[in-house]
Amino acid sequence: MDVIVIGCGAAGIAALRKLHEAGLKVLGLEAGDRIGGRICTVPYGDRYLDLGAAWCHGEKDNVVFEIANPLNLLSRSESDKKYFVLSNGTLLPQETGEEFVKALNDELTAADKSAGSISGCVRNAAKTNQILKKDPALAQLFIEWFEHENHVGGQDDPKKGKSLKGLEEFHSCEGDFLLNWKGRGFRTILDVLLNKYPDASKELPVEIHLKKEVESIKWGTTKPGLDSGNPLVQIKCKDGSLFAAKSVIITVSLGVLKERHNQLFNPPLPIEKVNAINNLQLCVLDKIYIEFTKPWWPKQALSLNILWKKEDKAKFSVEEQWVTEVSGFLTVEHHPNLLLGWIYGEGAKKMEKISEEQVKATIIKMLEIFFNKFPMAPVKSILRTQWASNPLTRGSYSYRSVATEEKGGSSAILSEPLYHGNDFPVACFAGEATSYHHYSGVHGAVESGFREAERLISCFKK
Repeated sequence: MDVIVIGCGAAGIAALRKLHEAGLKVLGLEAGDRIGGRICTVPYGDRYLDLGAAWCHGEKDNVVFEIANPLNLLSRSESDKKYFVLSNGTLLPQETGEEFVKALNDELTAADKSAGSISGCVRNAAKTNQILKKDPALAQLFIEWFEHENHVGGQDDPKKGKSLKGLEEFHSCEGDFLLNWKGRGFRTILDVLLNKYPDASKELPVEIHLKKEVESIKWGTTKPGLDSGNPLVQIKCKDGSLFAAKSVIITVSLGVLKERHNQLFNPPLPIEKVNAINNLQLCVLDKIYIEFTKPWWPKQALSLNILWKKEDKAKFSVEEQWVTEVSGFLTVEHHPNLLLGWIYGEGAKKMEKISEEQVKATIIKMLEIFFNKFPMAPVKSILRTQWASNPLTRGSYSYRSVATEEKGGSSAILSEPLYHGNDFPVACFAGEATSYHHYSGVHGAVESGFREAERLISCFKK
């Protein structure tokens, strides 16, 4: 075997495609019972829902857009307007929301990106920004919403919060940020990469083994300066199966690397890579799809954002407090009876640990408070995600933290291969966390898979 790809999410599938096209003998090992990783599209009614990645974020310099758009797979978002509602059901004037959000974004734009956290920046803005100072009480509600909406982190440890430097390093793709898949779901990009779309009969003959959780990766000798006698990377799975290849591409999530890198790699990873793994962070972002018996909101696309007042938070018990970290709701393209609620961080982790029935009951209680001034239809069902609890992900997407800036580490360091003897890259790293400028997105993951495949193709040619 030339190359084994560990993890068959977007990065792994992209790498497998490019390696196969180059004529290399490749194999994919996937710990789960499906491909896709944090792309998780499930049937729902006569269409599909995305429990993970849902939209193609932008057009310029976006490899997913470049692949999908010529096939007419994407549809433009209907609206980008945000409506703000106090948690007692009072709708704020449109211009008020726009003014406060612009003030907070302007503060981030003007901030010194060399140090500090996003959270610290927006909280300090309450004392200095003239627009925010006009109504300090309302400004605090917007700041709390802004922190939730942008998943700034640092709830349990300020060092784990998103860094200002990350705003400079991350490159947002210009164009429509919410391009949807016309009801087919994000899994469509995997079908395209595997040649299953538009003609399934032309599917690439790439071998992928499901339910193959890797237990160890032996990539070199444990004695410096000595050749191990076996130039192959040796991989052992939890079911006892063994595989060997000239090189391996590891695409598992940052969360899995944090939890298991000590057990996975033999010999252990270099200290600079461990440092990057420890200091980069993984956001926990969950979805709660709420199905109503009928739509009761206006027909146009909506983004309803909640400004939580203390007196409304107090209406929930200690066990129910997680729901006060729901930041807002979106309408769902091609699913007229659904609203999508967002929750991140500690609130999301608490939500994941209770039963779906408990989630449903608490959500209904919240909706009855929040939408008390609206003729709300009954809730039929809910569907929630559990990305932190999933041992194959342990979170949703990576980001640069304050600790990254203070203690070192980066996506570039994480992406560096491990070399053996003759400077051949025996272990390569891909996945959104290794993308230099597009981490957190599927396009960053696909880019990284192509990047590492091209690295190996070049080395094999030599």
